[in-house]
Amino acid sequence: MEESGKRHLATILVALAAILYFFICAFPLPKELALAPGWARAIPAPGPDLGPAGALAVQASKAGAELHTYVLPSSFGWFDTEGKGISSSPISFGAAVSDSGYIAYDRMSTVLSLKNPQGKEIAKLAQPGYPFFGGDRLFVVHPGQTSVSEFSGQGKLLWTRDFSSAITAFDASPGLALFGLLDGSLTGLDPTGQVLLSFSPGGSRIAGVYGCAVSPDGLLAAAICGLDRQRLVVLEKRSSAYRVTWHRYLESDFRRPVGIAFTADNRYLVYEKPSGLGIYSRDGRDEASIRSLPLTGLGLASSKRSILMAVEGRGESKTLLCASPTGDRLFSLPFSAPSAWPVISGDSIFLALGSTDGSSGLIRIDFKEE
Repeated sequence: MEESGKRHLATILVALAAILYFFICAFPLPKELALAPGWARAIPAPGPDLGPAGALAVQASKAGAELHTYVLPSSFGWFDTEGKGISSSPISFGAAVSDSGYIAYDRMSTVLSLKNPQGKEIAKLAQPGYPFFGGDRLFVVHPGQTSVSEFSGQGKLLWTRDFSSAITAFDASPGLALFGLLDGSLTGLDPTGQVLLSFSPGGSRIAGVYGCAVSPDGLLAAAICGLDRQRLVVLEKRSSAYRVTWHRYLESDFRRPVGIAFTADNRYLVYEKPSGLGIYSRDGRDEASIRSLPLTGLGLASSKRSILMAVEGRGESKTLLCASPTGDRLFSLPFSAPSAWPVISGDSIFLALGSTDGSSGLIRIDFKEE
C-alpha cells in the first residue's frame, strides 16, 4: 500500500514537471512578456482534518508568503506562494473556503462549524443551510433558499434577510452583497443587511437570474438574466443609487449557473458565452470576446497586466487559457486531469490538479518582463 502511494506521488510529480517544461518551452509570448518556472509540489493526501499540514501552511504565510485556497472535488486546502506549506482536507459533501477559514458541511447539517486554516474551531453556527464566502464575508443561505444570514468572522449573527423568491445567484464585496432571484430581480444589501440596490431587469419572456457579480469596490453590479432572450445588465453606483450603464441581449440561452466575475482592479467584467468569454470594459464601456472551448473554471486577476485565466474543456482533456482583456490569447496549455483549480495572483499562476486515484498536485509559473 505504501509503495502504491509512492508510485502515485512520483507519477504526479513527473506530470507536474512535464507541464512546467511544456509551459516554458512550447509557447511563444509577446516580446515584453515571458514565462519562468516556479515549482511543482504534490499535495499531501487529505486527512480527517487539516492538522499539522494546515499549521505548516499558516506558518509559511506568517513568514511573509501569501496564502491561497484551492478546492478540488474530493479535497480542499491552503498553499503559500513559495510552496513551503500545503494543506489538504477531505470533502464529504460540500465546503465553503476562504483565505481565513472554512466550513465543511453535509447535506443535512443542522449546525455549521467555522474553523480556521489550521483546523481549529472558531465557532458553531446554529443555522442550517449552505455557507458561502464572498468579499471576506460569511453568509448562510437557509434551507428553501429564500432567506440568508450574514455572520462575522467569529461566528456572530449580524443580520437575516427574507426574500420573496428563491436565491439563484450570489456575489459579494466588502460593501455590497448581491442576490439574484428566481423571479428575475436583483437585491443588493449593505454590511448591515439594508437594501442598497433593488432592480428587475425585465426584457425577457422568462424571468430569472443565472449569474451575478459585484466589483471589489462595490460600485458595479452585473447579471446574466432571463430566457428568450437572455440579457447582460451592468449597473453602476451614481450618487446614492445604482443605474444601468450597459445592457444588451446575448446569443446565449443558458439554463444553468453562468460564470461571471469582475477583475480585482474593478476595470473588467468577464462572463461566460457559448463561444468563449465576453469581456466588458468599465473604462471604454465596450466589449471584447475570446473564442474558447466550453469553460470548466474561471480565474481572474488584475496585476499590472490584468491577465485573465480560464480552464477550457470537459472530462480529462482540458486547456489552461491566459488572455488579455482586449481579447488576445497570450497562450494555451493542454493538460489531462479530471479536475483543476486555477489561481492567479500578481504575476504568478497556480494550478491545482486532481486525479481519479485521489492524488493531487500543484504547480506555479511566473510572468516575467523582458
